[in-house]
Amino acid sequence: MAGIQFPLTDKGDRSTTAFNKAVYKAMAESLSKQELVQAIGSEKDWRHKYTSSLDKLLECLSDCKDVKQLASTLQVGLEKARAMDFEADGSSVPLAEAMAAPSKKFQTVKVQGTGAAKTDFKLQYLGKELAGQELDSQCDAWAKYGTMEPDCAAAIKAGSKKMADLKGRTFLVLGAGSELGPVRPLLEAGATVAAVATRRPKRWEDLLNFARGTAGTLLVPVLEGKQAADDQDLAAAAGADLLTETPGVVEWLVRCGQEATGKVTLGTYLYADGEANVRLTVGADLVAEALAKALGKDKVSFAYLASCSTSVAIPQEAIEAQNEHFASAGAWPKFFGKRKQCTALEGDASLHFFRGFEVLQGPNYALAQVMRQWRAILLHLDGFVVSSPMAPSCRTESVVHNATMAVILEGMAHWAPLEAFNPDTARMAMLAILLTDLAEQPPKLSSPMKIVTRKAFHSGIWRCPFDLSSLGMTTWVLGKVKPRAAP
Repeated sequence: MAGIQFPLTDKGDRSTTAFNKAVYKAMAESLSKQELVQAIGSEKDWRHKYTSSLDKLLECLSDCKDVKQLASTLQVGLEKARAMDFEADGSSVPLAEAMAAPSKKFQTVKVQGTGAAKTDFKLQYLGKELAGQELDSQCDAWAKYGTMEPDCAAAIKAGSKKMADLKGRTFLVLGAGSELGPVRPLLEAGATVAAVATRRPKRWEDLLNFARGTAGTLLVPVLEGKQAADDQDLAAAAGADLLTETPGVVEWLVRCGQEATGKVTLGTYLYADGEANVRLTVGADLVAEALAKALGKDKVSFAYLASCSTSVAIPQEAIEAQNEHFASAGAWPKFFGKRKQCTALEGDASLHFFRGFEVLQGPNYALAQVMRQWRAILLHLDGFVVSSPMAPSCRTESVVHNATMAVILEGMAHWAPLEAFNPDTARMAMLAILLTDLAEQPPKLSSPMKIVTRKAFHSGIWRCPFDLSSLGMTTWVLGKVKPRAAP
C-alpha cells in the first residue's frame, strides 16, 4: 500500500482501533473529561461499542459554550487524526514531512466547452422534472411532512433561482466522480471546475465529452511530462489520487485557486469503504487547510455534505415532531420499534442531542464524518463561508452495492416521515442549498456547531420517533415484499 497510512503502533501494526481511540482521548483530555478518557481507553470491544464514547464526546462538544475551548478541542482532534504516515517508493515518512516536498507535480489541461449556459433549474423526482411553483410546492410538502427542515425547503426554493450566479466561479472538486457531487450542473451553468478523481479512463472520457458540450471549463490534472494529442489520450492520462499523490494534489489545487480570477469554492464529495474513508478525509483536510492559508476568506469558500446519520444537536421542533409521529404510529412499529432517546443539552434546553450513529456503520465511517464536520466548524469560526448541510439517505452506487442496504432503502418510506432519494434528486437539491450559502455572508450562530445542522435535508431521520436499527429487519422485509419509493 502506498500513500497516506495509519501510524505504526508499538506492536508494529497500523491499528485503526488504536488510532480512533487516540483521537477521541486527546479531545476528551482537552475538555478535561477524565471519566470519558478512561472509558475510551478501557473499552475492549471498540468495534461494537464505539458509539457510546463517541456520542458522549460529541454531546460534550455540542454543550460547550466556551468557543475558544471548542475550537481548541476540534483542532486537537484534527491534528491527532492527521498524525499519519506517507509511504512512497518503498519508504515511509511522517505525513507532515511528505507534504513539505511534493515528489510528483501536476500540469493543468484546460477543456473549454462550446455550449450555451443553462440557468434553468430542474429537479428530478419520481419521474418528473420539478421547476418553478411545482418545485416550491414539493419543498413545502417535504418540510411539512418532516423529510427536511423548513430552512432547507426555503434554501432549495431560493437557490433554484440562482443558477446564473455560477458563471465565472471556480470550483475545486474532490471526488469529481461522486454521484452527489455537482460537477456536471456546474459545467452546464458555465463554471470552471478543477476535477480531482482517480485514473479511470472510461469515466474521464465520458466527463471530457460532456464538458465539451457545456458552457463551462474543465481543468484536468495530468502528471508533468505526460502528453495528450486528443481527448482519448487525455482520458488515459487524466487523474490524480488524493490518497497516494497527496502532496502533488494539494499543490495543484492551490495553484488552480491562485490562478482563478473570481471566487473559488472547494467542494468535498469523497467516500470510500472502511478505513480508506479516514485516510481520504485526512487528505481532504490538508487541501482545505492549504487553500484557506493560501487564498484567504475573501476568495475561497468551502462546501461539504454532512451525513444525516451522525450524532448532532437538533431543534425542539424536531423533538415535537417525533412525539407527534409516535402518537400517530400504528401498532406494528410501536411493537417492534424502540423509541428514540434524545436528551436536552444542559446549556440550551431548546436543543436536544440526537444519537444518529449506528454500530453497523463502523468506527472508521464515524471518524471520517466527524472530521469533516470539525473542519467545517473551524473554517466557519475563522470567518470563511462554509456550506455543510445534511444530505439525505440516497440510493448511490456506494450504498446499493450492499444488497441489504439497497433493500432497506426501499422500505424506509413505510415509517413516517422517512424517505430515501435517488442521487439525481439529492444532487440538485444540495446544489440549490449551496447556491444560497455562497450568496450569504458567514451567518451569526448561537453555536458554531450549528454550521453542520443548518438547512438539513435529513430524510426524516431527525423527526422519526424510532431508532432505525430497531426497525431494521422489518424495514428490510417491507423493502423486499412491498418496496415504497415515497410516502
